Amino acid sequence: MIVVLVVVDSLRADAPGFAGGAARTPNLDRLAAEGTGFHHAVASAGWTVPSLVSMTTGSFPHKVGVGRWRHPFPRRRPSLFTAFAAAGFDVHTAVHNPRFAFANFGFRGSALDSEDPDAVVAALRGPRGVDRLVVVHHWWTHLPYRNEAIPRAPWRKLCSEAIAQMAEEPGAPERQSQLYADSISWFDRELLPRYLDAASSSGGPVLLAVTGDHGENWGESLPPGRRMEHIYDLHGRWLTDDTTRVPLFFWGRGTGGAVPSGQMLGGFARGVDLAPTLAALAGVPWPGPLPDAQGPTLVERGIGADGSGLDLDGLSLAQCIDAGQPAPSRMALTVTSHNAIVPARYPRNGRRMWRRFGLRTADCRYQWDGQAGLREVTSRPGEVGGPELSMWERLGDNLRPTLVTWAQLARERSRGVGPGELLPKDRFPLVGSQQYEDDAEPAVVVPGDSPDSRALAEDLRTLGYMD
Repeated sequence: MIVVLVVVDSLRADAPGFAGGAARTPNLDRLAAEGTGFHHAVASAGWTVPSLVSMTTGSFPHKVGVGRWRHPFPRRRPSLFTAFAAAGFDVHTAVHNPRFAFANFGFRGSALDSEDPDAVVAALRGPRGVDRLVVVHHWWTHLPYRNEAIPRAPWRKLCSEAIAQMAEEPGAPERQSQLYADSISWFDRELLPRYLDAASSSGGPVLLAVTGDHGENWGESLPPGRRMEHIYDLHGRWLTDDTTRVPLFFWGRGTGGAVPSGQMLGGFARGVDLAPTLAALAGVPWPGPLPDAQGPTLVERGIGADGSGLDLDGLSLAQCIDAGQPAPSRMALTVTSHNAIVPARYPRNGRRMWRRFGLRTADCRYQWDGQAGLREVTSRPGEVGGPELSMWERLGDNLRPTLVTWAQLARERSRGVGPGELLPKDRFPLVGSQQYEDDAEPAVVVPGDSPDSRALAEDLRTLGYMD
């Protein structure tokens, strides 16, 4: 069996063709129609790194304590990679920055560059008769929406130019939105068929999951009076439906048979549910044996050898998929980190590091920032399928802002784990032949309201992904 997880960067729920989006995605449309998807899938973190952490650990990122790839990882915390490896699968991770991405996990299988499609195809293709898990994080759907590998300095320049245009030029957000749709269409046309053909070439069963790490917006989700200033304004900073809702569907055949076709299920499917669901469909014990590895990127962090202290938040949706029933969760939590609010700042204190929380219920979206005092409630009635809510449950939703939600989110913030000391770069050796530019490239100025703010933006300019 080959199990393939494709995470398309910045893929918002309404972007693909099957969701009514502007992107032309006949291949995604067909796979979604032949498999089982969820109407309302919600990322468990607002931007890439903590979202990928939540997907692959089954825990919310504030309970893991990793907001950057150079933060140490808990040595006994299991992951999608360790669970599948323990079940006898070869594990491959294809990411856009293989020197750092998932390298702090202690085990991620063989590391590939997702910006080298030929390497991804090779991992998907063989060898015959060997069970394998291949996780692909496709990154070219991220700003600046260019379907090619670009050196870091020009890439940052293109991003900064796009953000400046969206802040100042009428029509620029629409142009960027179209470039985004075009990049999704390109992936659907040029890469997805190659990847699927390669996975199917071994003749064994293929189980595929497709999702996004977060959504995207081009200014429509900014609070009144705000303008586009940083890449975190596109995603990460504001926990709205545009930036947190993602597609999620499963296709192919697991150990229990074919994934039912033609299903779009209600309820909330959360990012933390992905790992246990994929494991269950593949017949892999979740979370499997707890790893006990030693390594320079691992830290002892409150998890006993017997599993005590281990937090797992995700639920397997496999039974829902088999039975055609809604996901059981009535709400979905999304967390974002301090650096998405103040770029390049990663406080070691857990309460400060994990500071903004969003909660989506059937009728409302809540956003709370315990440090800035932000409290925002947006009504979204009738959007989420699933079990019909009683009058008292709906009344509870209406009272939630004053009676329940803020206290609930405050409790979540109190559970935040600090990331610890930043690991030195020499603990992350280069992978393969790819070389990485030094971080000391010239900073790029983004628009601000004053010379001081422009200087601050220059000092803090970072995208969080490259380390």
